[in-house]
Amino acid sequence: MAKRSFRWIIAKRIINVFLTIVGIMILNFFLIHLMPGDPITNMIPRSPKFDVSLKWELQEKFHLNDSMPEQLVWYLYNAFTLEWGTSYMANKRPVFDIIMSDMRWTMLLVGVSTFITLLLGMAIGAYAAYRRGGAFDVGSTAVSLFFYGMPVFWLAILLQILFTTHPLGISWWPQLPAGGYYDTDEFGAELKWTFPVVLSMMEHLILPSITLAIGTVAGVSLVMRSSLVDTMTDDYILTAKAKGLTDYQVLRHHALPNGLPPMIALIAMDVAFIIGGAYQVEYIFNYPGIGWRTIKSIGDLDFPILQFIVVIGGVAVVIANFLSDLVLIYIDPRIKIS
Repeated sequence: MAKRSFRWIIAKRIINVFLTIVGIMILNFFLIHLMPGDPITNMIPRSPKFDVSLKWELQEKFHLNDSMPEQLVWYLYNAFTLEWGTSYMANKRPVFDIIMSDMRWTMLLVGVSTFITLLLGMAIGAYAAYRRGGAFDVGSTAVSLFFYGMPVFWLAILLQILFTTHPLGISWWPQLPAGGYYDTDEFGAELKWTFPVVLSMMEHLILPSITLAIGTVAGVSLVMRSSLVDTMTDDYILTAKAKGLTDYQVLRHHALPNGLPPMIALIAMDVAFIIGGAYQVEYIFNYPGIGWRTIKSIGDLDFPILQFIVVIGGVAVVIANFLSDLVLIYIDPRIKIS
């Protein structure tokens, strides 16, 4: 009976995921098409000798003369067959190829910042709960609240200024790259996976990844501390202490496993924050990923690219929450019954 109930819960979650993704696609279609401006105007040459017939040819090519319902049907069909059309502006390349090329850089940036977030956020939160009421607890909570409310774009600009100049004339102050994903002036525009190029990539990742991580580290550490503080007052924790276990043993073997469920849900929600923050960070640091492409496409009114990017962001959040549900169901048997 329990296995059947578990399978039914998973089946319902999968159906909900599918319906949510379809809803995101439909909403995305209408929001993009309600944007003011004509993308064809950006594609045609600005010349008094321009042949107007070219404008009609472009509208026919990109199905802009079709009715809204017809465009929606073609949009959904192409979306599920991964035929996202051709970019209006980016050298008229297929949208899928453009996004896949940009996504590797965004995944690298988001992956590094997420690793830093989990490593530092959970460690700081756990130690603050372990030293509850102490100097570290008070100091880390104050610093976390400060950085949690700080705008990502402002922090990015501040770090970019601090680490690309010598503040107050300090000659030994570290200098880091202000933008890009590796030194193209030294290694060329064509990417070659050599050891010096990888080192250059790591150096260019420092500022953007730290910028993305600081805000999420603050949120993770605060929730981790709050979850463990509540857990440390439960009866089984007092029983473990009465058996002679040290505070470290109680924290590691009893408090941490039972304080993880809120953290798993928070990490899934942080995916949306990290993706949203990556848009600002990539643009400020001129890091050519999905976020950088999004802002450029908004200026160009490149609808096919914008549609694909928005769907990717929504699907990533939905899948992250679905996976967090699976993990919670696995580690907390009470969720299976509810």
